Amino acid sequence: MGTKNENGLESSKDKVTVLAEASQLKWSSRQEFIISLLGYSLGLTDIWRVPYLTYRNGGGAFLIPYIFFMLVCGIPLYFLEIMTSQFSGKGTWRVWDFCPLFRGFGIAFLIINWIVAAYTMLHKPWIIEYIIASFSAELPWSSCDNPWNTPACVQTGQTLVTNITFNVTTDMPSYNSSAMVTTDNTSTLVPMSSVEEFWNYKVLDISSGLEDIGRLNWKYLLYLLACHVIIWLSLVRSIQSIGKMMYVTAIAPVVLTIIIWIRALTLPGSTTGMAYFITPDFERLSHPEVWIEAAFMAFYTLGPAWGGLAMYGSHNKFNDNCFRDAIISTVMTVSYGLLNGLVIFSVIGVLSHESNVPINKVITSGGFSLGFVAYPQAITYFPMPQIWAVLFFIVLLLPGLDCQTTLMEPVLCVLEENFPKTIGKRRIPLLTGLTVFTFLCGIPLATQAGVYMFQLIDWYTATWSVLLIAVTESILFAWVYGGDRLSRDAMLMLGRPLPVFVRIATAFVMPIILTFLVIVSVFKYKPPTYGAYQYPDYARSIGWCFSMASIVPIFLYMAYLIKKEKGSLSKRIASLVKPAPDWGPAEESVKPAYNRLERNYQRSFERLVRFNFLGRGGYENVKRDYDNNVSEMNSMG
Repeated sequence: MGTKNENGLESSKDKVTVLAEASQLKWSSRQEFIISLLGYSLGLTDIWRVPYLTYRNGGGAFLIPYIFFMLVCGIPLYFLEIMTSQFSGKGTWRVWDFCPLFRGFGIAFLIINWIVAAYTMLHKPWIIEYIIASFSAELPWSSCDNPWNTPACVQTGQTLVTNITFNVTTDMPSYNSSAMVTTDNTSTLVPMSSVEEFWNYKVLDISSGLEDIGRLNWKYLLYLLACHVIIWLSLVRSIQSIGKMMYVTAIAPVVLTIIIWIRALTLPGSTTGMAYFITPDFERLSHPEVWIEAAFMAFYTLGPAWGGLAMYGSHNKFNDNCFRDAIISTVMTVSYGLLNGLVIFSVIGVLSHESNVPINKVITSGGFSLGFVAYPQAITYFPMPQIWAVLFFIVLLLPGLDCQTTLMEPVLCVLEENFPKTIGKRRIPLLTGLTVFTFLCGIPLATQAGVYMFQLIDWYTATWSVLLIAVTESILFAWVYGGDRLSRDAMLMLGRPLPVFVRIATAFVMPIILTFLVIVSVFKYKPPTYGAYQYPDYARSIGWCFSMASIVPIFLYMAYLIKKEKGSLSKRIASLVKPAPDWGPAEESVKPAYNRLERNYQRSFERLVRFNFLGRGGYENVKRDYDNNVSEMNSMG
């Protein structure tokens, strides 16, 4: 039988042994860890979401707050999540031993990652459809001679014309589009390029809106099943298989993207498109929506406040320089997002030049479609485009698959760490059950209204709630656990104190700026649009349900822990915000020094403010004790 510690958490020798065995699984090399971090951060979001939000927010004005949040808020939290898990050897669930009251964050991470994993699987059938279409004698999206094309289709190289009016029943009786305004049987259709019509009416087979579910695409259902099987195989051996897979899935898309960019640069209009991407409209910076969406995008792309970094860091070697790794991964992620923006906007510039239409009006179905329109269009400019199309979409499928593994692994990590003696020893049955459940929940997305569901869930799930978790994490790290403690742990692990930039950003910049954005976003954040389609009023309620699905369990678990404690309410909370008894360094040789420093730790708010602001007020003692500990270890051989 296990016993309960002072925080009401199960603690037994058997449980500790199981968790210790799990933490012994390490990355085979530092290079594999960095590549895996890149695979965690790089993905389809960089290919379509950064350009999409840039397009939506008027070009380069969006890039200023986006880069700011990536560097100023992203790097510190990215580093601290890896550092604390690497220091303790604990994953997404157990790492919250440093402040058990907020262990419900582990449940939030489980829910966020699972929901995103479930709906982003829809990317894969879309990409597979492009792969299959690429084997045609002529790329089907390069012409208007296909069954799905409308009377308003504009072929590559032609000039877009004004809106077309036609009779639905006689000219196109089966046509149904959100881009069409219908009065009786007469409809006005917005001209659309052949590549965009292929995306909307062949790949998406889009219905008129969220209320119009339409038919189930059985072919997509089979694609989803096949992709789930691949993800299952990738996750059977945890990081032992993930790390090897990332070498291909993280690097290949970058190489092919650069090749496509080089080809686009040889075409007229490409530089105009890139200029639109990087030229800021400073007036747009006064709009809070730009800053809100930039913050959402930074955390969505980079991945702090998602729980996955804790899972990765727990398998790292104790003395690995995770600060350097965090900087490398963040800079490369920012660079790749900007590269994709340049590539996509260079192609949009070419389309604008060919059709004689302003850049901000080239894509009629909304910025969400940018990546799935611009890249196929770019491929049509290559010699033997079928070969390039097959290569590109296969390579595009790879980061989508590794993205799924990095989303599902934290879900498994939370369950395995929470129930190490039962579920933790049965990874294959757990993985199988989770895979089947995820597949079943994804079935509605394989309908004609799937893209509307996809965009609505995507718009709310990993946005406001992630930002709220991020600001709370920064407060917990700097003010509850304490910046001085973090600096002490960094000294014991890395031989250096907490970087000044990380200390200031975590203690002051993130809590102030992100709190303001969280408050504003509650009132300003509205449902998205898809082209001319406006989501119904009830869609906002559905969206907020997805946001709250990950937040409510945090408070419920918090109430559960407080109820299990003894004493007055203040004493219960005070007990739960202290590190758990088994919190500490994973490295045995460092534990004596850590225990001595923790016993002598004197906490006061004044001391903590002084340390977080100036880096003084206790650090000198930490450094002296660290130096003494190193001397003791050296003298012992």
